Amino acid sequence: MTVVQHFQPGISPQQDSALPDLDCRENIDAMVHGFYRRLLDDPVMAPMFLDVAAIDLQQHLPTICQYWYKMLLGETDYRRHMMAKHRALDDKQPLTGEHHERWLQHFMNNLDGRFAGPYTDRARHISFRVMDNLYAQLSKRRELKV
Repeated sequence: MTVVQHFQPGISPQQDSALPDLDCRENIDAMVHGFYRRLLDDPVMAPMFLDVAAIDLQQHLPTICQYWYKMLLGETDYRRHMMAKHRALDDKQPLTGEHHERWLQHFMNNLDGRFAGPYTDRARHISFRVMDNLYAQLSKRRELKV
């Protein structure tokens, strides 16, 4: 067969229909756990989570899964104030542009080749928006303190 016979209009090579979408709790759980494995293997990010924030993974991962259930599936169990947690962390050690870029890079790399579809596309959009908003708010807050 030729390449032309394999081409399907509207489907890019990255959108593999054989990949699961983030359309159920099980897939979101797999995404979150894979993402945190990446973060905790990163020599810049791991200390922020383990030493500075001192997260307890047994408690933190279910909370993050709840966040994504809310954002992607519309569930309402997540009721925390994400900015307050990040402000407290930023007070201990500033979250820099490098932290934000690495977080986003790990998030995207975690999705690439593992998940595809409209829910995954939404997760990408949300992650960009959250990181932009978080970085802007924390940066502005630090400027006001000076």
